[in-house]
Amino acid sequence: MRKILLASAIAGTVISPLAFAEVYDARAMARGGTGMTMGEYNQALYNPAMLNRFDEDDQFSFAVNFGVIASDKDGFIESSEDAQDLLDELENNPPPPGPARDQAVDDTEAALFDISNKLVQIDAGGALMVAIPNESLPMAFVGKGKAAIGTAFAYDPADRTVLEAIANGVGDQDNLNSQVNASVLWLAEYGLMMGKGFELAGLQVDGGATVKIQTIELIAYQENIANFDAGDIVDSTNVNSHSGLNVDLGLSTRVGEDGKITLAGTIENLIPQSYDGPNGTDYDMAPVLTAAAGYNGDLFKLEANLDLTQRNGYDLLLDTQFARVGVELSAGRHFHLRGGYRTDLKSNVSDMLTGGIGITPWDRFNIDIGGGIGEGDTYAVGMQIGFKI
Repeated sequence: MRKILLASAIAGTVISPLAFAEVYDARAMARGGTGMTMGEYNQALYNPAMLNRFDEDDQFSFAVNFGVIASDKDGFIESSEDAQDLLDELENNPPPPGPARDQAVDDTEAALFDISNKLVQIDAGGALMVAIPNESLPMAFVGKGKAAIGTAFAYDPADRTVLEAIANGVGDQDNLNSQVNASVLWLAEYGLMMGKGFELAGLQVDGGATVKIQTIELIAYQENIANFDAGDIVDSTNVNSHSGLNVDLGLSTRVGEDGKITLAGTIENLIPQSYDGPNGTDYDMAPVLTAAAGYNGDLFKLEANLDLTQRNGYDLLLDTQFARVGVELSAGRHFHLRGGYRTDLKSNVSDMLTGGIGITPWDRFNIDIGGGIGEGDTYAVGMQIGFKI
């Protein structure tokens, strides 16, 4: 019957096709999530101030990204397989009545309790950017989105009686009251990005802003294993939908005699918002401040950045606050080798080592691939395809 593993695994993957996009810039992904000081106007997804960086002959760029991060940080899948094996053995081949049978029930209950509240998480999506650089007011249209999905098994202590009935041959796994819980945060954004340079305290500063329309869908699903149906997760009774207007801001400035040191800062979602979810849940979208410093040489680039405020989670999806470092080695403008590292200061998601390559023939077309691996069976992959004229 394999209900525990099957139900929770389906809950974590059935929603994934809904996630067409996220801000997962494959270039930034390969550098541990850094992207606030590196590159030029066609890499402004992480910092709108970079929209001001373009050559005189640049006229237009187009890029599309997609990516996914999947994490079983808590070891749920392996533990649930062990628990399911014990449950199947208890149902199909119980020991004789007495201490051995009592121990089998104890072991099965302990295994179910062990997987309770362990989280499997998937983040998926991509981004689309069409940019038109010019001296008056550089502009870009940006469409991006993400689906963050978390599922967990919740053991009901009342199932001790059910396990005893299963061992005695008068019950089965369909009588279990333990639940599959799923939380989904779906965010789509469509915005106009604009950039402008100005002088501040003797420094030449690049500024940028993205004015965007947001669509937010919140899903909080709870159902016992026996009644679990994957199609019910996205049922309208489990989904609350919202829309609103928000703004991202970015600044950067180059310092030092050769101007190769860049300092930058961004504010995502300047306008705080609070949204009600189903089943008594809620999501607070608060501004996220991030600071970065980078070195931009002709062949070597390095960036470190830090979230100064946390990124709020939703229901099962926990808060995060990242520190990141990334490096890029380039053979002119034609080939790029990237690496990086990301860590969550709140220890709610796995640390990750990342890497990737980029090919940009004639500096007009680009294909970039990024990936990552982290603790607890955490994996990431992303791709970008684009061109500019």
